[in-house]
Amino acid sequence: MKTQHHFLNIPAKAARDPKAPYAVLPLPYEKTVSYGTGTARGPAAILHASQAVEDYDEELEVPVNLAVETLKAPSFKGLTDTRALAVIKAAALPVMKAGRFLLSLGGEHTITGPLAAAAREAFGNISILHVDAHPDLRDKFSGTKLSHGCVLRRAREMGISTTHVGIRSCSQEEASYIKKENIPVFWAKDICTSQDTKWMDNVIRKLGNKVYLSVDIDGLDCALIQGTGTPEPGGMSWYQLTALIRKVMSRKHVVAADIVETAPMPGSQVSEFVAARLGLKILLCHSMSAKRN
Repeated sequence: MKTQHHFLNIPAKAARDPKAPYAVLPLPYEKTVSYGTGTARGPAAILHASQAVEDYDEELEVPVNLAVETLKAPSFKGLTDTRALAVIKAAALPVMKAGRFLLSLGGEHTITGPLAAAAREAFGNISILHVDAHPDLRDKFSGTKLSHGCVLRRAREMGISTTHVGIRSCSQEEASYIKKENIPVFWAKDICTSQDTKWMDNVIRKLGNKVYLSVDIDGLDCALIQGTGTPEPGGMSWYQLTALIRKVMSRKHVVAADIVETAPMPGSQVSEFVAARLGLKILLCHSMSAKRN
């Protein structure tokens, strides 16, 4: 996978167009993973898998006709945690300030912190829709506050509201913090065992008008996604997640998004292909929403 791929099987010239309304930023940052490893290889694997994605979405019934620039992945070699996160914000901010939709591909979930900070600077007050198996609300994890397990706690300390969907594993510390702060959490045990989809409307009611979407790939059922660092039993189905994204896109202004924690597995392309399809789905839903508005 040494070849530098761009997102989707589109002409190379289009993939380098700095005026394209969509941009994809690979962020191979992996510093604080606490169980399985390999998220640094995630962005390249997703870009590679996206070359095989079909040019038509059967669910949305639209052709894949998007102008998407693929940005160069920053290098994090030799950087401290703080400096690496600053590099991420610096890479994202000009794209967002230009009013373009940025889809970032991780890498570990820590990248969401500087991306959300950039989104707030570019678009003003935002809220985060966080899809994950874990709430990532610890104050400190493995000796650092700049951990994938703390990233949403840091976002809340920036004054950004967070709504969490698909959660099915958390620490006692996080459970207490959730209750104390009255944080909206839509537990997997409730939403994934119900045929009622009203919970999606309840999610949307908890969000502000401008939304940053962060999807940890382990938010999906681990029967589908095994190439991730901390898989948990249960989880959202593909159609539950994509239905939620469609609804949110149709009723809120989603300003940017990320997909994190894909860790490619030798001998399998499932996880990165699902992540590539999810990235495309996000862009298509945003494009359709923008046309309606």
